[in-house]
Amino acid sequence: MKTSNKAIEPARPVQLRSVHQAVTVIRTPTTDEVRPTPAMAYHSYLNLISNYDQDRTAIDQMIESIVSSLDNIQLLTDANAQRQEVDHLSRAYPFIEMLYSLDAEGTQLMDSAYGRQVTEPKRRTMGRGSDRSNRPYFLAASQNRRKITVTEPYLSSATHRLAISAVLRFDHDDGTTAGYLVLNLNLQRLIAYLSHDQLRYRFHPLFQAVYTLIGALLLVVAGLLLWSSGELLFNIFTQPTNVATEAFGVVILITLGLAIFDLGKTILEEEVFVHKNIHHHGSTERTIVRFMSAILIAVSIEALLLMFKSLLGSTNQLNQAVFMMLSAVALLIGLGIYRKLSQKESN
Repeated sequence: MKTSNKAIEPARPVQLRSVHQAVTVIRTPTTDEVRPTPAMAYHSYLNLISNYDQDRTAIDQMIESIVSSLDNIQLLTDANAQRQEVDHLSRAYPFIEMLYSLDAEGTQLMDSAYGRQVTEPKRRTMGRGSDRSNRPYFLAASQNRRKITVTEPYLSSATHRLAISAVLRFDHDDGTTAGYLVLNLNLQRLIAYLSHDQLRYRFHPLFQAVYTLIGALLLVVAGLLLWSSGELLFNIFTQPTNVATEAFGVVILITLGLAIFDLGKTILEEEVFVHKNIHHHGSTERTIVRFMSAILIAVSIEALLLMFKSLLGSTNQLNQAVFMMLSAVALLIGLGIYRKLSQKESN
């Protein structure tokens, strides 16, 4: 983690939480906190923050128990002990990324000890001698009467991902501060650990690739249908035979292309472009409603087309049109019942 050479802006108060009590500290801008850019949207910060708020108590209790196991003042100056501890902890808790110690003034005493699954290790610096006295976790820990301080989630300058820092303060017998032990945690992996989603997160890129392929193929099929409708429409003008029947054929191709395009677009939006929390009922409901709406529109249009064709003389298709329209009505009723029950469950 690099130190900043930028001028420090005027300090502003912020609420940072201890495991046991909240403390108000003066917070200054640091390189640990960077403004997210559109390129970093895939991290789904809002979703992670929401999950963190929901499981805040469990997360605080877990972090407190982990940090309490490091209550050994020798860790402040023993680099080998730090590496052994973080290696041991990262085996059991894959969200633990790094461990380092600070003196009473906030200067890093030794190089950082990295866990087994540290995020983007090539972008990190070892940190010996770095001045971290203006970092939010140091400011909170130095003004907190409790030994353990846990920060709110913040964006890491090294990885541009949400992280949490837990700080354990060591005191001399006379009450003066001997130093601080800082443990950095990856918030996304922490949430996945609590929800038992580690395996799903590993296969998530593969799932996205499959959904991307399926969505792209559906868009290609929709394009082919639209191309065929254009050719048929051109033939109507150049070689007209039965204009009404051929015109309905064009409409059928266009509506099928529209339905397939909407289905492919929905797959790409729901499964590729937008992060979906499968544990949140509202996310699943949105996906189901969008898929069912696309199918409902396609079935309704086809039923209307069959009815119009029957009026033009194809009476043998009237029964099919009626049954298709009844199917559309049944789909609409079922979708309405599902949404009603979903609202009751969410309330």
